[in-house]
Amino acid sequence: MSRNLEALVSDLLTEFSLVPVMAAELECYVVLEDESSASMDAFWVPVNEAFKEASLPILRIEKERGLHQYEVVTQATTPARLLTVLQDIRRIITRQAEEMHVSALFDAKPFPEEPSSGMHLHLHLADAEGINQYHKTEEWISDALRFSLGGLLECLKADMPIFFPSEEDYVRLDDADHVPKIAGWGVNNRYCALRIPMTPDPYDKRIEHRVPCANADPEKCIEAMLTGVLKGLREQIEPPEQSHGKWVPASA
Repeated sequence: MSRNLEALVSDLLTEFSLVPVMAAELECYVVLEDESSASMDAFWVPVNEAFKEASLPILRIEKERGLHQYEVVTQATTPARLLTVLQDIRRIITRQAEEMHVSALFDAKPFPEEPSSGMHLHLHLADAEGINQYHKTEEWISDALRFSLGGLLECLKADMPIFFPSEEDYVRLDDADHVPKIAGWGVNNRYCALRIPMTPDPYDKRIEHRVPCANADPEKCIEAMLTGVLKGLREQIEPPEQSHGKWVPASA
């Protein structure tokens, strides 16, 4: 664990008796000869075996919307462990691509006519007994969740160079769907920067930060997310009202 990341985790525990629990969805393109089951298995079966050999907490590997686009979803773990997992995922996929002489691309928008790729970070805060402190009913949000949303949105503008590491990455925002268009939060709203996935248990919620591009530095992104949460908790920053519905262009 980097010194800064270690300090952020320590501050959350010391000041608020809260422990961050994180997971991620990392999208990429692997340009195979075709998308037949045989071609995909030839690449992804060895990759999955390498994940297992490295004891990576991988939940699943999915085919995504784009031609040759895939997504690797991790299980929930500590921020430090998630950092190494994300680094290992990229390393293993890249190595397999080199061995098979195919392209593995973690660019934010590698193909103009295909969907962009993101690195969605999931977070909840647990107490000393491991109980999730992110709660939301129809009319009520726990302080931990509310202030976390407020802090993350307060820091969003300043954090954009971390989440979009190059100017070319901003073309990702031109996608029509499945990219953050609203600098706000919403329940199951993929147009929002911060999405709270729809789950039936009001006492088991999480924040999905949808802004980071697939090529962003995972360490800097994780640190930025925890920094925003700490700021929100320390200053008790209230978030804006929830955003509902689809993003509408200003010219519409």
